[in-house]
Amino acid sequence: MHAATDSAVSGPAGLPLGADAMLARLDLLEDFQAQASAAVDQVVSALLELKQASVDKAAVDALQAKVKSLEQALAIERAGRDLAQVSRMHPKTRSVVFVGTTYLGCNVKYAFLAARERLVQLGMQIWWLPYNEEQQAQVEALGGPCLPAAHAQWTPEHLHAVLSAAVVVTSDHLLNPNPFAAALLAGARHVQLWHGVSIKEIGLRNLPGGRALGPQLARVLATCGPYARMVGTAAEGEAEWRRWFSFTHYAPIGYPRNDVLYRDPSEADLSNVDRDALALAQTVRGRGKRVFLYAPTFRDADRGRWLLAAGLPRVAESLQKAGHQLIVNLHPVEQPMIAQLAPQLPGVCFVAPRTDIYPLLAATSALVTDYSSLMFDYLHLQRPVLLFRPDHASYTTQSRRLFDDKLDSLPGPLVTKADALAKLLLAPRMGQDAVHEHARGQLLRQWFDHHDGHSAQRLMQVLADELAAAGV
Repeated sequence: MHAATDSAVSGPAGLPLGADAMLARLDLLEDFQAQASAAVDQVVSALLELKQASVDKAAVDALQAKVKSLEQALAIERAGRDLAQVSRMHPKTRSVVFVGTTYLGCNVKYAFLAARERLVQLGMQIWWLPYNEEQQAQVEALGGPCLPAAHAQWTPEHLHAVLSAAVVVTSDHLLNPNPFAAALLAGARHVQLWHGVSIKEIGLRNLPGGRALGPQLARVLATCGPYARMVGTAAEGEAEWRRWFSFTHYAPIGYPRNDVLYRDPSEADLSNVDRDALALAQTVRGRGKRVFLYAPTFRDADRGRWLLAAGLPRVAESLQKAGHQLIVNLHPVEQPMIAQLAPQLPGVCFVAPRTDIYPLLAATSALVTDYSSLMFDYLHLQRPVLLFRPDHASYTTQSRRLFDDKLDSLPGPLVTKADALAKLLLAPRMGQDAVHEHARGQLLRQWFDHHDGHSAQRLMQVLADELAAAGV
């Protein structure tokens, strides 16, 4: 199908085409791409109604705009298929593209920083593919080679650089807003770092009912592999990762983001970190008081507001009276709720949305969570962990199924009531006993083969191996 032109969407004197002509166009669209049939059917139904009723020009114009948008989406998808073929046959160089997530952080940030330091030694080029313009500015401020966030601003050199990349590194689903990104990188060897040891069903096992099937879910599932290399934290975890993702080789080298827990953060490490929250935590601990980081995962239902029903205001009030500090790091999905929650939680410090939490961890006294993978990262600090699950039954039935065999021995006390949590946090040992300390040590040894702060260095060897496998 040829690209639509202005004359194709209007009749003489710029008047909208009639419903019959638009129906004919939709027939062509349906033949062009079966995946769009649901959207096409919606427009067809609307147009059939137009034939049976008298409507104003604005309604017809709106439908015309919808048809044009659909045509553009289909054209992008078709271009993506062709560009993926181009990427697979394009000659590769010793170049690696790091794909940013929705914020500058996680494993891919620390992998990029490590690669930037060893460019000459590894004899490779690197690029950062940003999620948005803000992230582009952050990476450029670090002095890193960064692609434009808007693909319309790419030069031929940018396009060549991406098509030439032998390796692509991600720590999440490759769903960059650039509609051509995944296709342009289809020929690169994919190294997946993911974003944490999970006790929730994820990837290929995070399946909804049939009613939820659709293009978006299909797109997410399609990014669950196949990867050339899946990076994990322990050899024992390989079978678990294979339940969730498709990959050829497994590398239990540890997470680059955990390295900062073994050293003082550098200025680069502190990029996109909430420095106000970090300074507050350091000040409170300097006074001999405790800093508690509460990091719950998100709920599919009652986003953010469930925290109030769980009694978090009472916990915050108790800690504030004792001179301690509660810092809350909401999951990115629920961070838009901070503006509504903050007035009802005075004294609580909310970590700024879309910021890197890892340099902050070492400035806290204990972690409170429910199902977040952060509990495993926190094991490296050998500090108390408390589990607060006020809505366990509803969470496991309405949000996510769990795959928590690895938590046969809990790393800390588990409570379901806010008052019980406040009491534990104020207790001298925060409810921790020898059994919990032993469990934390056992979990650390079981799920992390390395406890040395050198995971990023090991990843550089993985990248070298993948470049060699690509023949460059």
